[in-house]
Amino acid sequence: MNVSLEKIKQNCISGILFLLPVLILLILVKKVFGYFAKFGQGIAKLTGLDQVLGENAANFIGALILFIFVYICGYLVRLAFFQRISESIDAKLKEVIPGYEKHKEIATKTLISEPKEEADLPVLIKFGEYWKPGFLVEEDSENAVVTLAKDAGNEIYIVPFQNVKILKETSLSELKSVVKSSGKGLLACK
Repeated sequence: MNVSLEKIKQNCISGILFLLPVLILLILVKKVFGYFAKFGQGIAKLTGLDQVLGENAANFIGALILFIFVYICGYLVRLAFFQRISESIDAKLKEVIPGYEKHKEIATKTLISEPKEEADLPVLIKFGEYWKPGFLVEEDSENAVVTLAKDAGNEIYIVPFQNVKILKETSLSELKSVVKSSGKGLLACK
């Protein structure tokens, strides 16, 4: 009984620690958007857009101004002065908000998709009389470590280097797409 109560307690604490930064972020977004919506309401009345768009004119203009503001801040943060300010605010938020760093990392990974740097080379590996597509992982003067690409996972082999033919004109993504299409286009790989 004590074990189950302890698990319930730990799950509740974990849930609170997860929700706290999310809740703070939502409150901040609501406050910021509310500020820009009020600003947009004044512009809508001034320009007469509230007559055309109705009640939502303030929200539309507020969102547009917020988008422009975020876009300009994206340029400003590239300057060293503003970058230092951003980093100092980040450091303060890490101290004040529990789990901020973890959530920021997740958001960064979600928003910014950096291409993976792949070092493997596309190759053909000779097995008996046949050649199989794969990737060169490592090599020395006599042997090569290669993987055979498969949908379920990779098979790793150490083979003599003379049994490996490097496909110099074929990129990794091209070979992977050929493997995914059950070999269609493999004869064009060079």
